[in-house]
Amino acid sequence: MSLDGDSDDGDRGGSWGEVDPLAVLDHLEAAFDEAAEVPVGCLGSQETLEWLCRVQRLQAKAQALSCRSLVEAHDLSPETMAVGRTMAGVVAAHTRANPKPVASDQHLGVWLRGFTVFAEAFGQGRLTRSHLQVLRTLDNKRTRSYLPEAQEYLIEAAETCDWSEFVALCRYWALAFDPDGPEPDEQVTSRSMSYQTDSDGTLSGRFKLDPLAGAAFTTALEQQIQRLFREDSETNSDRTATQRRADALVQLVVAGAQNPDVRLPTPLVHIVMSSQVAQDALSRLAGGAVDALTVDKYRLPLDHGDIDGRCELIDGTPIHPRFALAALASATLRRMVFGPDGEILDLGRKARGFPQHLKQALLVKARGRCQHPGCQAPVAWLQADHLMPWNRHGPTAITNGQILCDPHNKAKRDDIPPLPS
Repeated sequence: MSLDGDSDDGDRGGSWGEVDPLAVLDHLEAAFDEAAEVPVGCLGSQETLEWLCRVQRLQAKAQALSCRSLVEAHDLSPETMAVGRTMAGVVAAHTRANPKPVASDQHLGVWLRGFTVFAEAFGQGRLTRSHLQVLRTLDNKRTRSYLPEAQEYLIEAAETCDWSEFVALCRYWALAFDPDGPEPDEQVTSRSMSYQTDSDGTLSGRFKLDPLAGAAFTTALEQQIQRLFREDSETNSDRTATQRRADALVQLVVAGAQNPDVRLPTPLVHIVMSSQVAQDALSRLAGGAVDALTVDKYRLPLDHGDIDGRCELIDGTPIHPRFALAALASATLRRMVFGPDGEILDLGRKARGFPQHLKQALLVKARGRCQHPGCQAPVAWLQADHLMPWNRHGPTAITNGQILCDPHNKAKRDDIPPLPS
């Protein structure tokens, strides 16, 4: 095959043992053409799910093959490139593709050379490109010596955790090796906001906030969005989600300008921090010894899977302990004790709704997520719900509680009728 894409059946350009390498791609391409003819809509539900999952794995394998091939070709065939051209640029030019994604494949392939376990898992379809994009963010001067040893652990996390849990686990892993790093200061100092008024009077802009300020903003905005959503449901409004978001922001700004001294009745930021993490962070701040508190004197005692290793916003977003310590000066503290099997807090039949302290305990347990599979509803939409409905004699207790968003809670109530009177 020539570089301009014209095939030459008389010269395949070399062989791999007894196998023609390009013939392998011929078979692969033919298999894809055959797969494209499969009527997926005629498959059963289980077959359809298996089909879709395997297509995703094949996509990962194809991307891994592209990354590896670009890197090896760059090393072995520099004569195929024009002066000043990378192999990715040559391929993009001959396939008339956007050069940026092709170059991105090559850069990823170069990075994977230093992480052979990740590369192998990628080639097997066990990791997706999205997983690798997160894993690459873990590679910095503070974590580089630890990351190779953590490859199997992080691959297992990718295979067993849903996406939000995987991202949070990676974030915890990175924070654990950054006890005195510059990240918190950088996040605060990088805060910014810019906006401009166009000639027609419309306003547009962008902003960036640190995690705590971002959590306060998101909570206040989502609460207002939920109020507007309920109004729209009652009035059958055709307002779109993005319009509702913009209207909510304006209403918050106007309300704040009219009542600058009125505080919101509930806190906008909730931080979940174990006493072990707090004690370690305070010891480091005071310059004291921390060896007795940590397995490794360098690491922070953070662990995504351990309740004693948590330091996160109530929606499960990991934050550096220095942010939590900064909030302690004006915070209201609430102590929560979790036993090995979880404590049972029961308010009996007289209390139908979950009080605030029980709802917060359930939010901590659920890590700020709706427990309906796959739901990504914001924290402001979440409600404490009875597993066994109260009208079917379900107790108001931690053991009978779960966190659901408003729509899924309503759907559950519609599906379970009350006991006959």
